[in-house]
Amino acid sequence: NRINADGCRGIAKLLQGEDATLKYLFLRNNKIDDGGVDILVDALQNNTSLTTFDLGGNDSISDQGRIMLLKLVNDISSITATLHSNHTLTCLDVEDMNPDGSFDDDDEIQRHINEATEINTIY
Repeated sequence: NRINADGCRGIAKLLQGEDATLKYLFLRNNKIDDGGVDILVDALQNNTSLTTFDLGGNDSISDQGRIMLLKLVNDISSITATLHSNHTLTCLDVEDMNPDGSFDDDDEIQRHINEATEINTIY
């Protein structure tokens, strides 16, 4: 696929509103960059249906885009922001997994995303 920021605008419409029911979204190996991430994060702020979101293989997503995704699931800028984080997502992958199912140790942001979504599975 070649989904980019324009495609993300269309996908965002499917993720917003009370009638959004999509549970799994796999957008691996597309052309999504930080602009597309920003659009999708905005759409997912109040989404309560999506549990799995896979963006692996989108090499144009920088650390800035990864931090936007981390803030989506665990915004620690204030207590209110933390409470309003998306607590529905239980799997959010930005980095490609290693063959053994693990992530590189040096991807600190993905590790924090994993910790936040793991907490979402508990509560």
